[in-house]
Amino acid sequence: MFDINFVRRSSELRQAVVNQRKPPNIGEEFEKLRDISPHVYQIETTNVCNMKCVMCPRTTLMTRRLGHMPLDLFSRITSQIAPHDGESWNDWSQHVHRDRMPGSVAIAEDRFYYEICARSLTLHGFGEPVFDPKLHEKVAFAAACELPTYFSMNPTNIRLEVIDALADAGLTYLKFSLDGMDQETQKKYRGRIDKTYDETLGKIFDVLNLLEQKNRKTRIVMTKLRFRADDPACDEFLNFWEKHNVLVYVKNQHNRWLYEEEGAPSNESEYMLRYCEFPWSSMTILYDGTVVACPLDYEGHINLGNANEQSLSEIWNGKAYQQLRAMHTDGGFPEGHFCKTQCDIPVLHEFYE
Repeated sequence: MFDINFVRRSSELRQAVVNQRKPPNIGEEFEKLRDISPHVYQIETTNVCNMKCVMCPRTTLMTRRLGHMPLDLFSRITSQIAPHDGESWNDWSQHVHRDRMPGSVAIAEDRFYYEICARSLTLHGFGEPVFDPKLHEKVAFAAACELPTYFSMNPTNIRLEVIDALADAGLTYLKFSLDGMDQETQKKYRGRIDKTYDETLGKIFDVLNLLEQKNRKTRIVMTKLRFRADDPACDEFLNFWEKHNVLVYVKNQHNRWLYEEEGAPSNESEYMLRYCEFPWSSMTILYDGTVVACPLDYEGHINLGNANEQSLSEIWNGKAYQQLRAMHTDGGFPEGHFCKTQCDIPVLHEFYE
């Protein structure tokens, strides 16, 4: 989840920036609008993964040790997070649908961000969440804290007994990433698939049947990345899954600094039409407690503190975070900084330089 109140309240400032007008004292204005209580966008429950996805920096660049977040650390973190209250969420929903934000909520990817990511605690990072043996206990703890939960996984790793335990624990949304409509394409992008493509589809339908038979409330989301503008499989994918009881959308690709195909379409998702708001709206926590600003920080390059050693509030309001916010505001990044070299999202100062 992220701070929906900050995003809503800063909408006029955002519009001025997007129109290349630098509001006076914008850093001070953001400081007034941001919540002094931290909001957590993503918790990396594990960074263990068996896939070799071509668009993921984990495949070739990540050198961090592998591990799972201890249950006690997860519990301490989630105990410091408050769900959005009803009034705030109602104001947010009206804001999104009235002002349509930059871009349009008619775009399915934007709707997913505004309606699911905005209210849910994301439990994936640079690993396959279902490889965490304590994941169902973490989901249950979050549910007890009234925090909706969501994560994405590769359907080749489906095990029905694991999905059943997660649904029983209260998992809110589960997304399956399926980037092809045939075995060859899926293997090209994900590096691994079941013996046949039909076997992968069968696993997904087994999950849908399980949830229906047991009357579980977990909602399934299907997504496909759009790597090329002329990819006919995107429409085929949507037409196929719209017939089933799932949420479905085609997603723009992240990490184009790492992998991009010839003929790739322009990324017109909402987050690319504005600047990165993560320094003011939310934090991400890696499995070892390292706090970073960005959910795409695969290596923990921007280490802002550690949840084992400090409260989330101390980190959120601390010197390292303030320095990062200043860099985004005035452009004072050191040479080779992650935000300038390994991220696709525009940075605030770039709009008015």
